[in-house]
Amino acid sequence: MTGATVTFMAEHAILIKSGTDSVELGFVLICSGYLVENGRVLLVHHNKFNKWVPPGGHLEAGETFSAAAVREFQEETGLLVEAVSSQPDIHQYDSRATPEPAPFYVDVEYDFPIPAIVQFFYVRRTQAGGLRVQLEEVDDAAWFSFDELDSLATFEQVRSLARHALLNYPIHSQRSPAPGAPVR
Repeated sequence: MTGATVTFMAEHAILIKSGTDSVELGFVLICSGYLVENGRVLLVHHNKFNKWVPPGGHLEAGETFSAAAVREFQEETGLLVEAVSSQPDIHQYDSRATPEPAPFYVDVEYDFPIPAIVQFFYVRRTQAGGLRVQLEEVDDAAWFSFDELDSLATFEQVRSLARHALLNYPIHSQRSPAPGAPVR
């Protein structure tokens, strides 16, 4: 659709318009961020799900996935972060293209009225500061070790991605040691 515009509807469905025609994209767009510090991963207790999940939410008009992950992370935790690409820079910024951080995992989730394309990013703090949860959406935020994830009230996918983040976080000094590895 040449000259198409994208419209975000209240229920987070996305319409693509071209001239007088509109077509629903068929997906909502969601992103989340995983922050690892001192071998622990930060999760929030989501009011709607009643489970521990990474901070995240829906994209707003004009946002990239990584920008939305940063905004949602700050809204839900009060922490200032930036997205960290899971891939190396291949082409530096120029006047025609700006590299965008690559997520470490992407999936399509069907647990919603409209399926969701979800991108998961590593994030790192840009400033020191304490947690300040957004009570409208989350009622707590806490740090969890690899072993604590076993008994955590969460989705299996969150458990898997949190373990992956703990072991593969791009800032090596913040990673969790592999299970069974000797402690230094």
